[in-house]
Amino acid sequence: MNKTYNGNFYFGISDTKIYICFFDSEKNNLKNKVYFEIPGSLSNNLNFKVILNLLQKNIRKLEKDLGLFLNSGNISVQSKTYQSIQFSVKNIFDEKKLDKEVIKKIVTNGIQQFYNNDKNLNILHIIINKYIIDDKVYVFFPDNKKFKKIILEIEFICLDKNFIDKIKILFSDCKIKVQKIVSYDYAVRFLNYIKDDTMCVSANKILNGANRSEIVLIEDTSKKLGLFDKIFNFFD
Repeated sequence: MNKTYNGNFYFGISDTKIYICFFDSEKNNLKNKVYFEIPGSLSNNLNFKVILNLLQKNIRKLEKDLGLFLNSGNISVQSKTYQSIQFSVKNIFDEKKLDKEVIKKIVTNGIQQFYNNDKNLNILHIIINKYIIDDKVYVFFPDNKKFKKIILEIEFICLDKNFIDKIKILFSDCKIKVQKIVSYDYAVRFLNYIKDDTMCVSANKILNGANRSEIVLIEDTSKKLGLFDKIFNFFD
């Protein structure tokens, strides 16, 4: 088998099934998929080893079908622990020009406040729904405007931290590097509840910038960074 591939792997995880999907990177379409039923649910610790064995078996099956090695992928998760939390952060400055560094600092402050109050949740998505600048409302980032007062209306999409940790352990035991974790509930909500049995098609759209209001945390893999040292990326 080849050790490289021209595409991306996605895993769709619900309480009843796990899908493994391969997207061709040139056409960005779903090329192959396999799936299996989960006995019980992932939240049941007694099922963990059974699910791990089934996942490893189906990874090998897809690798054989494609002639590729699967060593990393994105994960789409449907979970009862899904929460959408609205958060407002206000700052007043001497008059200055608005740029993405200003937004980065304000959002970072919002994340820090959130985790100070709730350590049981894990933020998967950060969406800026409104920019209120000197009492004028903007839906999208208004670059280079001079301002004094700014309020960001932020939406955090969260899942239970212990549940996310369990998923990371599952894939670590399969020697799979987790690139991004997507909330399926958020993805289909934003995409007007499209039909997506695999849970992977909607995640692929979200990670390719479907929501212009979402900011993405990008880790510098060359060194270990804390949460608030991560780099913010804005979809254009």
